[in-house]
Amino acid sequence: MVQTMLAMDTGLGLVIGVGLSMSASHLFSLLANRLCLRQIALQMVLDALVLSLALSLGILCHSLMLTLMEHVPPQPIMMANRMGAALWPGLFYVLVAAPYISDLIAVTLLAWIHLNVMLLLQVHYGIPLQEGLVVSLPGFVLALVLIALVFAQRWRTSYNTLAREVGR
Repeated sequence: MVQTMLAMDTGLGLVIGVGLSMSASHLFSLLANRLCLRQIALQMVLDALVLSLALSLGILCHSLMLTLMEHVPPQPIMMANRMGAALWPGLFYVLVAAPYISDLIAVTLLAWIHLNVMLLLQVHYGIPLQEGLVVSLPGFVLALVLIALVFAQRWRTSYNTLAREVGR
């Protein structure tokens, strides 16, 4: 497993970078809740790992759908490196912390990532865009649901921390 992960250096590096970027978008809420620097660093690292896992599960789902629907068994290392490259717009997810336009930035970046995955399927596997949408949609939805659950848990924890601080 470790050798496989080392061989996926490009894809894995981008997945972890996107996870860190998504985690960093919550930095202001963590600072507003008066957490100490150690607590903020721990929360950001844990969130980044969980978000990276969510994105990795989405990539795994893409691979399974590609095998099931197109009968193209991709090599896991090449698939992860190629799909990781499709995630590069997620490195800008830290901009979602911007006030007033954060939802627009988040939706734009997530749509851009999905479009990159569909284009990647077309270029590397010869799958038309319509079929690429069917192949990539389950993995994209799975990743979005997992990311939404992590974000909802983060906000709930932040509000509970703030409520405890105010209640003292």
